[in-house]
Amino acid sequence: MIKSVYSAVSHPRASLKLEGLDLKNDAVGLMLCSSVLLSGAFAQNVRLPGNLGHEYQRMNNCGPVTAKMALSLLGIRVTQPQAASELKENSLDRNVSVNEMALYLERFGFKTLHRWAGSPALVRRLLAAEVPVILRQQMKLTDDIGHYRVAYAADSSRITFGDSYLGPSVRLLNGTLERLWKPYGGEFLVVYRPKQEAAVRKAVGQDWNFYQNLTRLEGLSRAQIANNSNDALAWWSLGRSRLLRGSSRTAAEAFLKADQLGLPAKHYWYQQEALTAWNRVAWYKLANRVAARHLRNYPNSVELLTANRVARAGL
Repeated sequence: MIKSVYSAVSHPRASLKLEGLDLKNDAVGLMLCSSVLLSGAFAQNVRLPGNLGHEYQRMNNCGPVTAKMALSLLGIRVTQPQAASELKENSLDRNVSVNEMALYLERFGFKTLHRWAGSPALVRRLLAAEVPVILRQQMKLTDDIGHYRVAYAADSSRITFGDSYLGPSVRLLNGTLERLWKPYGGEFLVVYRPKQEAAVRKAVGQDWNFYQNLTRLEGLSRAQIANNSNDALAWWSLGRSRLLRGSSRTAAEAFLKADQLGLPAKHYWYQQEALTAWNRVAWYKLANRVAARHLRNYPNSVELLTANRVARAGL
């Protein structure tokens, strides 16, 4: 099971505006931004109806508070402890996976859509369809802590998020948003009422189809690699797209390339697809070595421990 996000610290009880970066020096950002400008998607200011219900997270409760905010925007009230008790296996469980969050939200009668290769334009279209969008990202540009945030408003240059750690109104410039999103391949979760399905399908277009979305993720990853063959995160996204399509061998090779190029220090805390791929193709020694290395800094990770057990059993 692939887990996501957490913040290993308590909240600062302050909101924050994060400044953007110049896209002129980011070829991938320019490519994405150009397609968005051509679509005219930045012309509309949007804001979801409903109450955000923001609350600062308790220790490691990013996932539960983000789910709480998404539910609040859709008219459902739950408390942070209630969400945490449903989403976490025990008090030591730091992480909440995207799949766990989707299953939890669906218990309230909502539908969800879990995809990759998101963009600011896509978030705007979904907000225009009046549905909240949960993004899986880095918390800040200055560190590699994984995080969730929920989008609820946008103008021509920024998207506004409810953030359990940084505050109820975190406004990210388009370029900053893309940079924070890249380590997770633009991963997002849409939560919506059943009667909104047609609007959601229209907003996401070809990404409604899971395999078409993976094809697009692979295409974006290949374009990034063509621009910079040493882009470890692009190689990781390529591996993810191939693993999810069932191509374990080529996925394992792409993940190995990403690992050799060097990934952010905490990358494996949140994303373990490489270990899954390596175990599937019987690269047990590699999976064991990498899992053991990261367990030294994160010894209670259920995902790393599980991958390590599988690898050791195969040696």
